[in-house]
Amino acid sequence: MDVSALLEYVDDWRSFLADGVDAEDVELLHRHERSGRTLGGPRFLERLEKMLGRVLRRNKPGQKPKKKPK
Repeated sequence: MDVSALLEYVDDWRSFLADGVDAEDVELLHRHERSGRTLGGPRFLERLEKMLGRVLRRNKPGQKPKKKPK
């Protein structure tokens, strides 16, 4: 596992982890955990979708429209 990107993101991990996580972020994490949906911004999701070759974002709810016969 390559953790170099995380090491560049946070200078002092002890302080970062000691600060804790605010309630809003905890709720967001719980919501995504319950739904099984990937948590991240649009660019992050696009990159993951390309890497995995599958759609991770939610589709519009409901049935897909039927194609009209010619």
